[in-house]
Amino acid sequence: IAGTQFTINGQSTFLYGASYYGALGAKRQFLTSDLDDMQRRGINWIRVWATWSAFDNDVSAVDEEGRAREPFMKELKWLVAECDRRGIVVDVTVTKGEGRLGNAHVSAFDKHARALETLTSELKVWRNWYLDMANEHNIRSKSLATKFVPFNDARELRNRIKRVDPERLVTISFVRDVSKDDVRSYVLDVQVDFLSPHRPRNPDSAGQTAKITRQYLAWMRDLGRVVPVHYQEP
Repeated sequence: IAGTQFTINGQSTFLYGASYYGALGAKRQFLTSDLDDMQRRGINWIRVWATWSAFDNDVSAVDEEGRAREPFMKELKWLVAECDRRGIVVDVTVTKGEGRLGNAHVSAFDKHARALETLTSELKVWRNWYLDMANEHNIRSKSLATKFVPFNDARELRNRIKRVDPERLVTISFVRDVSKDDVRSYVLDVQVDFLSPHRPRNPDSAGQTAKITRQYLAWMRDLGRVVPVHYQEP
């Protein structure tokens, strides 16, 4: 990162990406074909979930205890290495407390922390990936309450990752537009390397994004620490 910009091999780069959440369940020949198609269209970033279960498949690279889960950790390593060879950035996302097969992913703090440490250690040799510690961590609805990660926990999770790999880029994604106080918490308390907002999904949202982005940047300048704003979703 250089200021508000991401860099690849020292060159400022706009990350133009694709959601590829369940990639660990695909055959390598399909992954290779997909990556070829993406690169032809200028895509240089993909988002893959390390904890993903849907329908009758669980392709998570870590188990409920936060330990490596095979063969999917091996597949994640292969995918990160293949993307590294191609110059593609990989967003490795963990979702806390939300499983679609009744197996809530890393729902307790110690298990969540272990999962992040496991991923950081297993993938440490590659530099082309970053870690989203908890997808949409600020959701507090009754049905998804286990997803919630308070700021104090987020800071400790970030510290645990940095102890394993001090140079690893770390973020935590949030849903909805947030206040200046929240931005302060992200950049000064949690100390994420960049903001990862998930803006509202409505017809007016796209037209508002430039204004919202400028507001976040202005607030960060006031706070004395400016980092990139990276829109993972939608």
